[in-house]
Amino acid sequence: MRSKKGNRVKQGKVYIVGAGPGAADLLTVRAAKILAQAEIVFYDALVSAEVLALCPPGCKKVPVGRRCHQGGEGVVAHLPASSRQERIHTMLEKAVQRYTTVVRLKGGDPCLFGRGGEEVAFLASRGIPWEVVPGISAGVGGLSLLGLPVTHRKYASAVTLLTGSQSGSGGMDGLPWSHLVSPRQTLVFYMGLRHVPAIARELITHGMQPETYALCVSRLSCPDQKLVAAPLNRIGAEVAAAGLEAPALLVVGKVVEFWQGICDSMS
Repeated sequence: MRSKKGNRVKQGKVYIVGAGPGAADLLTVRAAKILAQAEIVFYDALVSAEVLALCPPGCKKVPVGRRCHQGGEGVVAHLPASSRQERIHTMLEKAVQRYTTVVRLKGGDPCLFGRGGEEVAFLASRGIPWEVVPGISAGVGGLSLLGLPVTHRKYASAVTLLTGSQSGSGGMDGLPWSHLVSPRQTLVFYMGLRHVPAIARELITHGMQPETYALCVSRLSCPDQKLVAAPLNRIGAEVAAAGLEAPALLVVGKVVEFWQGICDSMS
């Protein structure tokens, strides 16, 4: 890239990095290496302080996240979702003209409910060098921390990952409820903590047995992690009583009952 005077303008590279489910020691080796070299980091609200501590001294840390319906500390937290993402794109474009190693740091995996695809498309359209560094997603690898298998030879031959927030509306519209009710399928809902009662109600209405077990896990892998397991017809009330906080996952299916049996046998 050259300026109007013909001098070469500095252009760095954007690394879209997955921070994993929360704990800093669950980052990939590649992610930790990139963070250690970062000159500026644009990070989401769910990224832990322990992960940010891996950045080198002098690294500029810019919060750009917002938790669903909870606001945020970020410089774009007040903006609606579409405008917020456009502003982040602009910030990345400007950053690579000043810094060599620019990091866009996201919770979990960047390309799973993380708008990673949108950012890759933007960077590619501007000719900006980029690299995606995968992260452990809470709803797949993260649940393994609990010993909970999302698939099991006897209980589940498929897993479906869903988001509890549809197109920024915060609602559950558009989910194919009738197709989600399967005896050999595990359902994992991201960002659906405030919708747990509605999710349970819809699944039961569309034919899922009320006795089907569900698990809600809050702040997975963090020191203040909390778990609530209960039949589908009670999970909403149990989660409310436990006072769980975001981020949280809701897991529904026979694998939860299987996992609960393991836990009971150990107590």
